[in-house]
Amino acid sequence: MSVEQDQRPGLAARLSGRAPDADLVGVLDGVDPTSLTGEDLAAYVRARFAVHNRAEAQLLAGLRELGLAVEDPDGRPRRLPSSDEFSGDEVAGVLGCSRTMASRRLELAEDLFSRLPALGAALWRGVLDESKVRAISECVADLSADHARLAVAEVLDEAGGLPVMALRERVTEIALALDPEWAERRRRRAEARGRLELRANPSGTATLSFVDAPSLEGIASTSRVEAVAAQLRAAGVLTPINRLRMQVGMRLLNGSTAGMTDPEVVALLTAEYHAANGPDSDGEGPEDGPNDGPDDGPDDGPDDDGPDTGDPGDGPEDRGPSPDGGSDGGSDGGSGEDSGEDSDEDSDEDSDEDSDEDSDEDSDEDSDEDSDEDGPGGRHDLDLALPAPGSPAAQGVLDLNGLPDPVVEPEPVEPEPVVPRAGRVRHGTVEIRLRLTTALGLDQHPATVPGFGAVTAQIARDLIAQRHRGEWRVVLVDDDGHLQHVLLARSRPTRPRNHARVRGRAPGATRTGAIVELHVPTTLLAALDPDDHGLWGPLLRELHARLTDLETTGRLGLPPDADSGPADWLRRRPGAEAERWTRARDRHCIVPWCRRAAHRAEIDHTRDHAHSGPTVTWNLGAWCSHDHRAKHHAGWHVRQPLPGWFVIRTRAGITHTTRPPRILRPLPTPSPAQRPRPLPDDGRADTDGEYLDDWRRRFAAKFGKASTPPAPEPPARHDPDDPPPF
Repeated sequence: MSVEQDQRPGLAARLSGRAPDADLVGVLDGVDPTSLTGEDLAAYVRARFAVHNRAEAQLLAGLRELGLAVEDPDGRPRRLPSSDEFSGDEVAGVLGCSRTMASRRLELAEDLFSRLPALGAALWRGVLDESKVRAISECVADLSADHARLAVAEVLDEAGGLPVMALRERVTEIALALDPEWAERRRRRAEARGRLELRANPSGTATLSFVDAPSLEGIASTSRVEAVAAQLRAAGVLTPINRLRMQVGMRLLNGSTAGMTDPEVVALLTAEYHAANGPDSDGEGPEDGPNDGPDDGPDDGPDDDGPDTGDPGDGPEDRGPSPDGGSDGGSDGGSGEDSGEDSDEDSDEDSDEDSDEDSDEDSDEDSDEDSDEDGPGGRHDLDLALPAPGSPAAQGVLDLNGLPDPVVEPEPVEPEPVVPRAGRVRHGTVEIRLRLTTALGLDQHPATVPGFGAVTAQIARDLIAQRHRGEWRVVLVDDDGHLQHVLLARSRPTRPRNHARVRGRAPGATRTGAIVELHVPTTLLAALDPDDHGLWGPLLRELHARLTDLETTGRLGLPPDADSGPADWLRRRPGAEAERWTRARDRHCIVPWCRRAAHRAEIDHTRDHAHSGPTVTWNLGAWCSHDHRAKHHAGWHVRQPLPGWFVIRTRAGITHTTRPPRILRPLPTPSPAQRPRPLPDDGRADTDGEYLDDWRRRFAAKFGKASTPPAPEPPARHDPDDPPPF
């Protein structure tokens, strides 16, 4: 995504393109920022930012010289060839900081001015700030010098327009693509040295972290915690969502819920919450209301007296994963198994009407299944000790003279609770984005898990194998990587042990909210032969047939509502296909400095629906809840002159223009090496398995063991040269 600024005559024109040197400083010193508005004020801030970045580069250069400086006995100065362990002491003494902080700045200075000179030059020119050059430097620290320079060259042009976290993800993606085999060895070694850490915080709290945990288990664990927290929120627990997730995670770990199923955990925590916050309790109640931050849940305004995608209970058209990570039963990533391979009875066109009917039917099926597995009402099968705050059962009767006796309602007969199935767990929404060729095993390009970052090809294939019943989207792109069409795949790679396909979930199956997004250029898809890819043949045959139909009807490259008319535009919410197209097109919140994943964002009308804005893809966009509120309450003016192109004018009078991002971004071609590249030196063995053997030998020597027991067989992993794990 690029950001273009509308420069106007005046100070903005005078400052445009100037180097951040002393002359520019003199010009800026003669300007009073309190008299500036709009683009002139933006240009002043950008110029000051560039000057600040050059000053940071000059400071790092001075610190590097200070760390290398040595005075000979005769008083003559000289320089060391490189920094040593005592260089940080010189910097710490001058700046009055800790030796650790001084050493970090020295390491960055050394990296910028020797190993990565192009990155140091970008800081000198003022186009990048210290936080971004540090992020790039840290992400390529493990790479060899040639690979590190190549990664910097690949990302340098786009780094200025990316937030720091998005920049880290992009650099990591490039680093993984440079040498996939090396990246896989590095990951396996880090997993073998994983650990659990507990750290005390100055506030008296603690930070519990799993360091170097396997990505698969880490993503699955987070997903489950988010899903249970979403169930608690649906049960009326109004604890701020981040704190609620923390509480769920701690209770799942500390043994207080050992042996309990997820519905029982939800019932227990709900009862505890109502007991602590009920009418008779002495507690102060929920602290901050349902939401504790701008991006932690759907917001209750501001577009058209309500968000375009809000609470899952708003109606059948509310599709997509809930912002809290749970699933809402719709076709867009809710109960993933209800779309995908179980949707063979749907029409090929996936019309909005069919999608609505299917969504209603699937929602009914889900409700029945949820009731069966979770107990009465789909919540849980335990009776709560106390009623919910403010419920009729918790309210007393007014005892006033002259009033008639209250009508006593008969107590409802509680249905027999249904015992939940053992081992059933819920998972929050996890989205995996990868190339179809990577899933087929034709290349080793990295994939992306929004909200987590880049993962290796092997991890991506394992992730999609575990989410075989999720919602699989095939995103067709042109040769430049831009969106052409979104297909909801009905076929799946055949499982060797289970070729049967049944409607609904099998008994004991895991409920998922997964979204598997496969990217492929249409020209490449047409060239793939289904007979060459074994278990993936059914999916490839389906995609070939649907691609031929799109090309024959001329719909390739058109949004799903291209043929809709004013009568269709009056609906309040978009259909499933239109919403899926919008999320795939925008990728994330459309505001340039925000990277909240589209599947967790809200679908908003550019021109408000209440002001006759049509519900059509060229008037829709993905907005996080914070920026959605800013659009309405902070005085922003937004236009969408072309589908996916947004012009945002903020309340300060500054205009930002965005364009649809590439879905398939270019990656460097892996450079072959005559021998495996060494992993970063940490004082231990590099080759596979030797670090575990080394630990066992040292353990045996310490405790006087006569011999080292044989190492257990490592868990079976799929050879990158073998077909994917289906």
